[in-house]
Amino acid sequence: MLRISHYLRALARPDAGPVLGARGTPGTRPPVVIWNLLRRCNLTCKHCYATSADSEFRDELDTAEALKVIDDLHEAGVRVLILSGGEPLLRDDIFELSAHAREKGFFVALSTNGTLIDEGNIEQVAAAQYDYVGISIDGLEAVHDEWRQLQGSFVASMHAIDLCRQHGIRVGLRTTLTQNNYPQLPALLALMREHDVQKFYLSHLNYSGRGKRSRKADAHHQMTRDAMRQLFEQAWDDVQNGRETDFVSGNNDADAILLLQWVE
Repeated sequence: MLRISHYLRALARPDAGPVLGARGTPGTRPPVVIWNLLRRCNLTCKHCYATSADSEFRDELDTAEALKVIDDLHEAGVRVLILSGGEPLLRDDIFELSAHAREKGFFVALSTNGTLIDEGNIEQVAAAQYDYVGISIDGLEAVHDEWRQLQGSFVASMHAIDLCRQHGIRVGLRTTLTQNNYPQLPALLALMREHDVQKFYLSHLNYSGRGKRSRKADAHHQMTRDAMRQLFEQAWDDVQNGRETDFVSGNNDADAILLLQWVE
């Protein structure tokens, strides 16, 4: 992942010293683990890298095994844990696992499609004290619902964002860039403002699972460059105006080279 805002803040404040890692020394950061807790998901998204579906998969970890993994990760020096899937909220023990990770001192985030967050469980989500909840929005309503292959999923996910903000939960909006949603990127960034979202994560298409079948819809070279430029400009504007937002990209290491060129 490229922490765009992190580097631009350092650029804006050169007198603050070198960019520091999480342990406070230049260039040192403990590993970040994105943990796919299960493969099952209530959606069948066209760009799913895990080919998830709403069915039980064999050999999933039970609660005791999952708790042991958290202990092992902590012992290995991991301090940032992002709980993902599949859809992690389909695990009955998700809040037990989250609580254990919090007790071990992890920075804990939840990566979800958002459709399962509603009035019935928002109190539990809030009580879990996630450092942020990342919710996937892959375009405006028609495009999002087409790619997520469930009508009404956009409305449900946006409702989840609003519920999280109403309960003081830091929210990240996550988008996988494609030819379909590239023209909507300005509108998605506007949604971020409208719904008081603090973080924006742009993922490049991962050519695995169903994502491999959708590769023809991947954003082409110039689209990708322009999308990243939009993120750089929005992130820089926020830094200059003192907004505490966080822009991040992932799945393409060339983004870092493009950021360097943009800065120059």
